[in-house]
Amino acid sequence: MGETYNLERSILASLLSSEIEVEIDKNYFTNTFHQKLAVGINRLKELQLSVDFELLRNSYIKAKKWTFEEDNMLTDIMINTTPFGSHKIVEDYINVLKESYRNNLDRRYAI
Repeated sequence: MGETYNLERSILASLLSSEIEVEIDKNYFTNTFHQKLAVGINRLKELQLSVDFELLRNSYIKAKKWTFEEDNMLTDIMINTTPFGSHKIVEDYINVLKESYRNNLDRRYAI
């Protein structure tokens, strides 16, 4: 489990349970399921649809790109993760993910 795993979950829970509008990049997330959710959130925004965990889930199911295990992981995020309460906090923590991503890139390219 990565050092940003719980932070990623809280950001996703925040975006999937409120009307917070922020830009997210899937590359900032270390967990592949979290990356999938970020892609789905961005796609819903592109389609000008409400960002909602149920709509996201149903869209993936309709596209036959969803598993029972992913259902359990999404349920776990939505039930066991406390979303952040404000747009500013979500943006601040996305910036933490962005910085972590950049630092990891720097380490990989330094070798």
